[in-house]
This record gives sequence, C-alpha cells and structure tokens, in this order.
Amino acid sequence: MRKAQFAAVFSLAFFALAGGCLILAGHGFTTSSKRGHWSVFVPAPQAYVMAAIMFVLSLLGVVWLLQQARAPHRVWLMAAAGYAGTAFLLTRAWARWLH
Repeated sequence: MRKAQFAAVFSLAFFALAGGCLILAGHGFTTSSKRGHWSVFVPAPQAYVMAAIMFVLSLLGVVWLLQQARAPHRVWLMAAAGYAGTAFLLTRAWARWLH
C-alpha cells in the first residue's frame, strides 16, 4: 500500500465520520444554492439517511485500511471500539458546541 493511497482513504474515512457526526449533532443540515438566496434546512429524519451514508462510507474506508494492513482479529476489535467511541464522543462534543 502506498502512502498516497493510505492518506487518501484515511482522509475520506475521517471526513465521512466527521460529517456523519456533525449531521447527528445538528439534528439535520442546511443547504444553500449558489444561484439563489434560499437556504433549506434538511430535518432529522431525512438527514439521518445522509448520516448513515456517511458512516457507511467511513466504515468502508476503515475496513479497507485494516485489510491492507492485514490486521489480526484483535486489532479489528480495537478498531471497532475506537471507531464507535470516536463517533460517540465527536457527536457529543459537537452537540454541546452547536446548542
């Protein structure tokens, strides 16, 4: 695995995790048009679908990284626990900061 591949997939996984956590913390997200002055808030039920897509994207990146490293099962378990903990703490921190 080349360093560029690792950096790209790691960045994708990290920013997808961050995006999913930010959507959960804000109970939705706001979009704005480049051509208009209207912004649209996407509420929680629809936004949770987007958050789920972001988390799946992030998990696929983590799984690819672990497969490329040929990590043993113990490392997979530690990575799963670390991922869940990071997602929980990041969402909680942003929820406090946003509200």
